[in-house]
Order: sequence, then C-alpha cells, then structure tokens
Amino acid sequence: MTLRNLAGFALAVLTAWLLWGGIHAVNVIVSRGSPLSDALLSPPTSLLRILGTAIAVLGGLLAGFGKGFGALLSLIGVAVFVLLLAAMALSGANSVLWMDEAVISGILVVLTGLLFILPRN
Repeated sequence: MTLRNLAGFALAVLTAWLLWGGIHAVNVIVSRGSPLSDALLSPPTSLLRILGTAIAVLGGLLAGFGKGFGALLSLIGVAVFVLLLAAMALSGANSVLWMDEAVISGILVVLTGLLFILPRN
C-alpha cells in the first residue's frame, strides 16, 4: 500500500466522520419537530456539510483503491466543505462554531494535495 492510498483512505475516514456529524445534526433538528427542508436549508450549512463530505468520502475511497478520478472527486468535496467554512466565517458566526471546521479543512486540503502530488500505481 502506497502513501497515496493511505492518504485516500485517511481522507475517506475523516470525511465519513464529518458526514456522520452532519447527518446526526439534521436528525436532531428533525426529531425536535422541524421539517427536513428547514434542517437542511435554514441555514444551508447542514446541506453543504453533508454534500461536501459525501463527495469527499467517495473520492477518498476511490483514490485509496487507486482509481483515476478519486482525487478530483476529493477536491470537489473538500472545496464544498471549505465553502461551508467560508460561509460560516463570513456570515459573522461566532468563531467557536467554525474553528473546528477550519482546523479540519486544513487537514483535508493537505490530504487532497497528497492525492494530486503523489504518483498513482
């Protein structure tokens, strides 16, 4: 197993954890009586988190297994997740709400960069 494969699998595991966090938050909101559309779109941070991390999980798995377009999917998913961070920061949200995303985004960007830098088998 190469370093590129490990980076892909690490990206998939980390983003799967983030995906679960997004799904769990939506489940909590819906269980309290809000409609699913409100949980996803009001504000759209939940939708961005779920969409971005789902794409990144798929891309990380594909890259981990050595498929050609896994790195590109990872890049798209991570870009959506970084868009989430930017939306939260620029909307004036308290930094406590988005600081974890900032740290994790840095890790995701490094892992995605490795997928583009390191050669495929």
